[in-house]
Amino acid sequence: MKKNKEKWISCYRVLLYIMPATLYFSFWPWMNFGANGTMNFELSLPLIWLVVFDFFAFILIMRKKLLGKILEKWVWLLFPVFLTISILWSHDKLRSVLIMGVLWLLYFAVFSFYVLRKEIIDEKFLRIFLKIFFGTGILVCGWCLVQCVMDIIGVSQRCTLLCEGCVYRVFGFPHPNGFAAEPQFMGNLLIAPSIVSFYLVLKDKFFSRKSLLAMFFVFVATLFLTLSRGAIYAFVAAMILLTLVWGIKKNWKVMWVWALIGLAFLFTLNLQGFFAEISKTDDTYVAGVSKAVNQLTLGIVDLGGSQVKKDDVEGMDNSLEDVSREEYSEQEELESEKAIFDGYVEVSTDNRIDTWRGALKTWINNPATMLFGVGIGSGLISMYENGTIASSREIINNQYVSLLLESGVVGVILLILSLILVFKVVYKKSDGLLIITLIIAYMISLCFFSGLPNVLQIYLLPALFIVLCEKSSFHK
Repeated sequence: MKKNKEKWISCYRVLLYIMPATLYFSFWPWMNFGANGTMNFELSLPLIWLVVFDFFAFILIMRKKLLGKILEKWVWLLFPVFLTISILWSHDKLRSVLIMGVLWLLYFAVFSFYVLRKEIIDEKFLRIFLKIFFGTGILVCGWCLVQCVMDIIGVSQRCTLLCEGCVYRVFGFPHPNGFAAEPQFMGNLLIAPSIVSFYLVLKDKFFSRKSLLAMFFVFVATLFLTLSRGAIYAFVAAMILLTLVWGIKKNWKVMWVWALIGLAFLFTLNLQGFFAEISKTDDTYVAGVSKAVNQLTLGIVDLGGSQVKKDDVEGMDNSLEDVSREEYSEQEELESEKAIFDGYVEVSTDNRIDTWRGALKTWINNPATMLFGVGIGSGLISMYENGTIASSREIINNQYVSLLLESGVVGVILLILSLILVFKVVYKKSDGLLIITLIIAYMISLCFFSGLPNVLQIYLLPALFIVLCEKSSFHK
C-alpha cells in the first residue's frame, strides 16, 4: 500500500517537473477538430497536461482524504461559482461550458498545489524544477532565433512554424512566436523565467551568478525579439517594481538588471536591423531599427529611418559600372519586395481600442448586463449581435474588459476579492516579493490579450511558486 502511494506521489512530482516544458508548446502540435461561428475546437499539450495532472492529483488527494479541504476556503470558490451560474444567461452555451471546464481544471490544479504542498516543498524538487524551467526556456529561445534565420533564408512557414504576421514581410525582419500561436503568447511565456532568473541572482541560490545573468540576458533578448508590446511592457513594469522595492542603493546586483536589459535591447535592435538588411524586402538596417523602436513606443518615437529603402541607398552608389540603371532596377524589382509595416502600429492599436469600446458599449446596454454581464464566454457573440463588431470570431484582447462584459460588476468585485486573498497569502511569504512581481507582471499582460487555453502559465506558475516559497524554500 505504501509503495503504491509513493508511485502516485512520484507521478505527481514528475508531472510538475514537465509542466514548464509543456507550457511552451501551447500551439504545437496543433490539434484542431473543427470550428463554429465563435471558436475553434482545439486541443493543446498544456490543456492535455492539465487534465492528466488533475487526474493524478485527484487520486492522490482522495488517498490522503484531503478533498474536504476545498470547502474550508469557500470564499475562494465564490468567483468561479458565480461564473458557472452565469452560463444560465449566456448567449453562447457551448463556449461557456468549455471555458468554465478549463477554469475549474485550473482551480483544482491550484487546490492540489496547496493541499499536496508537503510533497514538493524540498530543495531537491525545487532544484530539478528550476533546471527544467530554465533549460526548456533556453532551448525555446534558441528555437526562436532559428525561426528567424530560417525565415530570412526563405524556408517555408510549414517548417519554421511562424505565424502569418511573424514573417519578415511584415516589418522587414521576422519576430518569432516559438511554439506558441503568436509572438504575444511567446513573449508572455518568457516573463516568468526572466523575473525568476534575476531574483535568484539577488539570492545567490541554486545556480552560479554568471549562468543566471547569462540566462536572464537570453530570456530578455528573446522577449524583445518577439516584439510583443504587452509582454514587454508587463516585464519592464514588473522589473521597475522589483528594483524600487529591493532598493537601488542596497544591493549592487540591482544595478546589473538595467544594464543587462539595456544590452539585451540594443543587441536585439541590431539583430532586427541586420535581418532587415539581408532580407528580400527593400528595407535597410536603419529601417529595421526604426520600425522596431516605432512599434515598441506605439508610434510615438520615430527615428526617421523606417522609410529608407535599399534602392535609395544603393542608387547613390556610382560604382555600378557593370550593370546599367535599367538592368539594376529590373533586378531590384525581382529580388526585393516591400514590407507591409506602414500603418501597422496605428491599425493594431486602433483595432484593439475599437474592440474595447465595442465591449463597453455592449456592457452598458442595459442595467442587468452591467450588474451580471452577458454570461461567461458569450462576450463576442453579444457584441456581434449588438452590432459593435463585424465578426463573432474577433478577440477582445483585454481580459479585464472581457470579464466586465461577461460577468458584470458582480464578477469584477468577486475577482478583486480573490486577488485580495491571494495578496494576503503572498504577504506572509518570505519570498513574497518574487510572487508579487510575477502577479503584477501577469496582471499587466492581461491588459493586452484574453483567452484561457493559450495562457495557462498566467495562473499555474504564480500559484505553484506561492507554494514553493512556503517555509522559505529559496533560502534553505
